[in-house]
Amino acid sequence: MNKQQEKRLNIVNKTITLCAQYGFHGTSMDSITSATGVSKATIYKYFISKENLIKEALFLFSEQALNSLNVIFSDPTLTLEQKLSERFEILVTLMKDDLFNGCYFQLAYSEFNHTDDNIAKICSNYKNTRVNMIKNLLTENNINNAELKSQQAELIFNGLLATLQITKNTKLIPMAKKMYLNVILEKINHEHY
Repeated sequence: MNKQQEKRLNIVNKTITLCAQYGFHGTSMDSITSATGVSKATIYKYFISKENLIKEALFLFSEQALNSLNVIFSDPTLTLEQKLSERFEILVTLMKDDLFNGCYFQLAYSEFNHTDDNIAKICSNYKNTRVNMIKNLLTENNINNAELKSQQAELIFNGLLATLQITKNTKLIPMAKKMYLNVILEKINHEHY
């Protein structure tokens, strides 16, 4: 990676971090320049506009998140339940380290779905790809109704992300994990939540 690529990547990574903390509209170009140490002129030279920078940041983060999920899902040493549980373990760590500010894609979609179709599309594609990856994992493991179960499970996971953003209540993570696994693995649960 050359210096220009490193600089672009640094700008993208800092932008997504700032946007997760302050929202996409709440993150100013001044705060991005301050966090990156790169002038506005240079940022505009690379990205043309703040929206293009956000698009590139979301696209890169989407690729990284989906690749990480793929690594987990293709690990032959993990059981199906371990593969499905790993995302919840990652959430626990993020919450413990105070690094969770909500789902970047839900945040971006809520801010841009009426103003920037490209950003909204990146967010929708990410969510749809995630559901399809889970459906494929379930199909590979001979789970009945894989498509329906993947959609139900992701509703639970997305609901958890949205709720954690507001409440920061980490006790919800094991509860949601249990619901998620119950939906997929059809475990009968007689407990009340």
